[in-house]
Amino acid sequence: MPDKIVPPIHGLSEASWKSVYAVPCTDSHEELVPLSLAPEHMLSRSIYFERQIAGALPECYAREGVLERLLHASSLLPSHLRLVVLDGWRSTQVQSFLFTECTNAFSTMHPDEPEEEISRKAQQYVAKPMTDITMPAPHSTGGAIDITIADKAGKKLFFGAPFDFPNEISSTDYFEKKLEQNEKLTAKEEEALYNRRLLYFVMTQAGFVNFHCEWWHYEYGTQRWALDTRADHAIYAPVSFSLDPYNHLKDI
Repeated sequence: MPDKIVPPIHGLSEASWKSVYAVPCTDSHEELVPLSLAPEHMLSRSIYFERQIAGALPECYAREGVLERLLHASSLLPSHLRLVVLDGWRSTQVQSFLFTECTNAFSTMHPDEPEEEISRKAQQYVAKPMTDITMPAPHSTGGAIDITIADKAGKKLFFGAPFDFPNEISSTDYFEKKLEQNEKLTAKEEEALYNRRLLYFVMTQAGFVNFHCEWWHYEYGTQRWALDTRADHAIYAPVSFSLDPYNHLKDI
């Protein structure tokens, strides 16, 4: 049974990509930092590296401000639970692979739909790869993370849809809308409802905003964050990153 009362999820922003990309970026030049160095507070598991996608890093990285807020979110969880980060900063190579993978899946499911509609459907789950630095995929800025919750024994909580599942059931408020329509939830659906509320509560209390199509996706400092919080501009622009120490010689 839940041991923490959390409010329902209401008022999610459904801003279009056009609105998101209209927000200007002024980069704060915060560093990208690894997210695995505080295991007593949260875990880090690079899901795309596990999938052996070319260009994926073995560690999840994000901006310093994201790490600070993740630690805050972690402190709000019941003591037997921990956050589990699945992805953070993402290269254009990985972004391109994921977008192509998603569009191909929708093309297979909907072979008669035009390319523009397939692209629109895919962008509910994967942003287009960056071709213009004023229109970066959120993960390319280091301000977006994909996240779930597990207990201290390592068992992941049930959220009603797997990570990266491209279907409306992945929408953060999917079960909330079923309740609004007076539909009776099963015991498993009630479990997913509570877990989504818990994740949403701790993350938004820590300063993140959610992408409404994905229960696992949260952002801080990005264009979507700026739009949703009415900030003047995003504080994270797209950033390059390499584990090769020699890449930094030009900065000295």
